[in-house]
Amino acid sequence: MRILPSCLAVLALSLGCSGPDLHFDYDVRANYQAYRTYDWYAAPKAGPGNPLLDSRVRRAVEAELTRRGYARETGADPEFLVTCYPVQTARVRSRGGVSFGLGLGGPVGVGLGLAAPLTPRSSGQMTSIVLEIKDFKTNQMVWKAAAGEVLDGSETPEEADAAVTDAVRKLLKRFPPTSKS
Repeated sequence: MRILPSCLAVLALSLGCSGPDLHFDYDVRANYQAYRTYDWYAAPKAGPGNPLLDSRVRRAVEAELTRRGYARETGADPEFLVTCYPVQTARVRSRGGVSFGLGLGGPVGVGLGLAAPLTPRSSGQMTSIVLEIKDFKTNQMVWKAAAGEVLDGSETPEEADAAVTDAVRKLLKRFPPTSKS
């Protein structure tokens, strides 16, 4: 019987350490092999934002694109445009409790009850990162990816840098897409 608790502990650890939840979509007709240079375009703002987090994500994207052989083109027309932005939402967790009840009534009435109510509560911020790539000539989006739950708001700046860099690297691992993506 000691095997079951050990298996549950390993499963819980593996689920907790799985990293960000990744999502991808892309245009299968785009000519990704023609892309060598990029530049930035401004994404529409969805709220007040976090300038520190914005620059952290942007630095990670630039570093990863450079590492993968893409060059930023600011003097002429690039082949593709990139934008990235963090999306912060409230993390909602459930808090539960267990209640027991015993009731006596009537000539033979005995009752026993058990209740486990769950009440939602907000528990900090959850940050996702979204990357979008547009073809410069057509101005059409050709690739989009998102990494969910990258930060939970409790990391140090150094841990946040590492988490963002890891998420961006995993996202851009699928750019350009292949038939296996």
